[in-house]
Amino acid sequence: MDLLIKKQGLTINTSDYGLNCLKFRPQSVSHNHQTETLENFDGLIHTGTTFGSRDLQASFVVEEGSHVLLNLLISELHALFATKEQIYLIDSRQPGKQWRALVNSVFDIDYKNPFTGTYDLNFLSPRSFCESVGTTLDEFTFDSNLWQVGMNLPADRDLVYRHTTNQFQIYNAGVYLEPDKLPLRILFKGASNNLTIKNKTTGETFIYSGSSGPNDTIVLDRIQHFKNNTNIFTYTNHKRISLLTGWNDFEISGTDGSFEIVFDFRFYYL
Repeated sequence: MDLLIKKQGLTINTSDYGLNCLKFRPQSVSHNHQTETLENFDGLIHTGTTFGSRDLQASFVVEEGSHVLLNLLISELHALFATKEQIYLIDSRQPGKQWRALVNSVFDIDYKNPFTGTYDLNFLSPRSFCESVGTTLDEFTFDSNLWQVGMNLPADRDLVYRHTTNQFQIYNAGVYLEPDKLPLRILFKGASNNLTIKNKTTGETFIYSGSSGPNDTIVLDRIQHFKNNTNIFTYTNHKRISLLTGWNDFEISGTDGSFEIVFDFRFYYL
């Protein structure tokens, strides 16, 4: 197997550095339970649970033709993995998913002989979820090399995220997507008056009390609202739109003439 690293705009295959990846293992998600105690009440009262960060473990075998070359390679590896920024990790066995990660361990080689050693690394994923490499605006074909089996993608229906009608469906292949926690952009392009976007599946409704012209764009970017890059949050009902796993039924009103609405997001997986 190979481990791919996306760093500073580059995609690097660790095998190009002579690393034979023996293991890449995301640890299970941790559960952070919030509880309270009450006097004269047995046990605890559960008030909520959140998922924690994820530990990612990788192990490699590295081999060179001489001890000197092996030491030179180790210096290259130190430079490769020394970063203060988040990187992305992709397991070649699941090429459609990527992990946001921070290097989270001291790393050095364990020599097996003068020419060979093992190289172990720990990473920390600040998010509880990995994400799809592709977005909903990419082409949904396996030829695009962005998707894989095991991503909960339906085989019996086309996935469409650009719509020009007042009623349509949006499919979310991943976990429940809350825009205050995970990225979600909804772009409406066209004329409107009191634009209303409703997710009938969740019961959530967004309303913009102003108007827009045929060439205007209204954007719901997570929990922020913009019209042509100007913040219009004050003129909305301050509501968000989230997406349940699976199909979400949408209805739009307040449109005036032709329009397009676009949903731009990734899928997130445990």
